[in-house]
Amino acid sequence: MKFLDINSDIIQLEEGVRNAFRWNWIERRDGNGDTIGTWCKKINVAGQAYCVFCNSLLKYGGERLKAFTNHSKTVMHIKYSKCIRHSMTLSNYANSKNTDDLLETDARPLDIVTRKARQEVLITLFIAENSLSFNVAPNLIELCKQLSRDQTALNSLEMSRTTACYKMKYGLAKTIKENIIKTLKETPFSLNLDESTSNAQESILPILVSFMTTIKMKL
Repeated sequence: MKFLDINSDIIQLEEGVRNAFRWNWIERRDGNGDTIGTWCKKINVAGQAYCVFCNSLLKYGGERLKAFTNHSKTVMHIKYSKCIRHSMTLSNYANSKNTDDLLETDARPLDIVTRKARQEVLITLFIAENSLSFNVAPNLIELCKQLSRDQTALNSLEMSRTTACYKMKYGLAKTIKENIIKTLKETPFSLNLDESTSNAQESILPILVSFMTTIKMKL
């Protein structure tokens, strides 16, 4: 099967077909408001075209343009049409200097599916640009939800790489370390030691501390 374009000579191919294919058909709108050409491709088979949404063949010899509009109203086509229409690809924003265009709203109200799709693109872009594991996606979304609870603070939030490093080393890490030491002084614990040698022939002594506590870490 081969896709043909408007420059292809289909007169001989369509010879004998009751209603030969016309290129102006793909400029029409279907039952969903989409241009037929976005999903319909003429193939090198007489009397048949191909729907790239549904991966199915369409015969138009008997119904002409109506064959395409009727197909666009089928349950399967509507399902895939909505999915593709609301799925934003990264390539659409590959040349963008920033992601502000994703946050801007159109003049008309956007449906929830489109708004969610925009946010999914932002999450995917962040993961790709920072070479993160896709496993962080659920936790990253949960973090965004937690931060959005205080919209005023979030709008004024700024943190440079140096600031983040300082707060991690002398703030969060220091506090957690002090809490663990305090807990070990008050709670029985066990030590697991396992000496090994690294690839650089350096001696390593990992120490694992196990203990039980009723303290729950809170932010």
